Amino acid sequence: MRHRVFVYGTLKPGGYYWAEFCEGKVTAHEPAKLRGQLYDLAPGYPGMTTGSDWVQGELLTLKDDAALAGLDTLEGYEAGRPPVENEYQRIGAECFRPDGSPLGTVWTYLMTNEKARELGGIYLPEGVWYGPQKRG
Repeated sequence: MRHRVFVYGTLKPGGYYWAEFCEGKVTAHEPAKLRGQLYDLAPGYPGMTTGSDWVQGELLTLKDDAALAGLDTLEGYEAGRPPVENEYQRIGAECFRPDGSPLGTVWTYLMTNEKARELGGIYLPEGVWYGPQKRG
């Protein structure tokens, strides 16, 4: 689990932050899914909360601790800081291939329901984030 991270938005291959935070720092990636609820947030990126939906994304295998620390910084997560001060929490979660076969426990970044509401979250029931949603 140490360097395996499930991502579902701007860190996916081709995503906005892929080049800066992942290129050259990822040794492997593959399509994956895990349980949660996905939201498009008003600032233009997604947030996942706890839930029973399937969220679609990518499982990244990072080169080292420095690559993971870079993701923590981007996601506004600092270990040991009070959770309310973090934008996301980095947690361990059970991850699966698209066919449902298990990939084991991996890291992912989870947001509280309150934070998703505060950031104007639009629920994405299909569990896929394609980019910022139009807001009315």
